[in-house]
Amino acid sequence: MQEQTIKINGKAISHFDFINAMQSYAMEMFHKTVDQLTAEETEQVQEIAIERIIARELIFQQALAEGVVPGDEEVNKETTKVMANFPSPEEFYATLEKAGIDRDSYYRMIRQDLSINMMTEKITSSAPEPSEEEIKAFYDANPDKMHKPTQVRASHILVKATDENREEAKTKIADVEQQVKAGDLSFGALAKEHSVCPSKEKGGDLGFFGPGSMVKEFEKVAFSLKPGETSDIVETPFGYHLIQVTDRQEEVLLSYDEVKPQIITFLKEQTGAKLLHEWVEKLKQKAEITFDN
Repeated sequence: MQEQTIKINGKAISHFDFINAMQSYAMEMFHKTVDQLTAEETEQVQEIAIERIIARELIFQQALAEGVVPGDEEVNKETTKVMANFPSPEEFYATLEKAGIDRDSYYRMIRQDLSINMMTEKITSSAPEPSEEEIKAFYDANPDKMHKPTQVRASHILVKATDENREEAKTKIADVEQQVKAGDLSFGALAKEHSVCPSKEKGGDLGFFGPGSMVKEFEKVAFSLKPGETSDIVETPFGYHLIQVTDRQEEVLLSYDEVKPQIITFLKEQTGAKLLHEWVEKLKQKAEITFDN
């Protein structure tokens, strides 16, 4: 990937920030890391990353101009929340160090994120509540969206595979598959022992999920299984899986009253997003944005 510098009103976006954005949107759009993307997918992700980086920086610059900035207490609270996902504060800071991020830089990143969120909320909160007529019209016009899609509940065992250990990983998952078939230990017990997914702590249980929640290879197999059935070995970009479906909820039609709160939220968010987009476009028109390869 060719390195380029984006400058927004004289502020340069680092290549580090650009690559981080690429990784985030690659996972969001395709459930893949950047190095797993096809050339076409890479181009799509790159376009989105550039567009959103510019929008984020413009929002942040405007937030600073208007004094929409979180205090130290809010920054520390958000940092504590993130830190809770790590075994200890020491491991959290060690992880930052491995990523090349010192404490001051991390606090600046958190402050920027919070400022952007606060400024975004300031703009979108002016969106009006939809009328009863608008809500009912949306319900009537979108019958295909008024269903709760089929969901499955599944557990899995993941053996991570890389180019360096692929044969070893194949051998290991095949051995685990034989243990599942033997039935001496439960699927959950084997997941706790062999899986590298965080879900191993819950016996591999991923809970209920619907279409689009998992990578396509995993999803296709999971939705083809009946409760109680276990898959053959499934390969995804993350490695090799064994999947066991434990429950299934078929698609159901939802009544107007059931979905009305969600429709209100959706319509208001839609209006808010339109307001934000129009506001950012005005900022873009006034901004000086350059690209240097």
